[in-house]
Amino acid sequence: METAICSRTKTRRAACACGACARGASPDTKRSANQRDTLALLDLIAGCIENHPREQVDRVTWAHVGDAAHVRERLLEIAIGYALGPDGDEQLARRGIEEALCMDDEHVGEALIDAM
Repeated sequence: METAICSRTKTRRAACACGACARGASPDTKRSANQRDTLALLDLIAGCIENHPREQVDRVTWAHVGDAAHVRERLLEIAIGYALGPDGDEQLARRGIEEALCMDDEHVGEALIDAM
């Protein structure tokens, strides 16, 4: 029986793009599998942020701030990759996203979309 995990990349075979796992598969199929996994992981991360066991405390510490800042920075790096314009200016993309994040909660989503 073939395992669902690629032995080379340790990635789910349906999403793995190594030569062995991609053989005979269409790019559309692999892209769809990766998009599905990405959305599932984002949903998981959102749930972890809202319900993290370390967040269930009476007093927030700087360790909590560091955890949240670390996740924010990693997600920001991904967003910058999507926001890069034709000139590839990362600083410009970062500034646009950071400025969008300055918006009120009710408008931040629209501002982020505009920044992209």
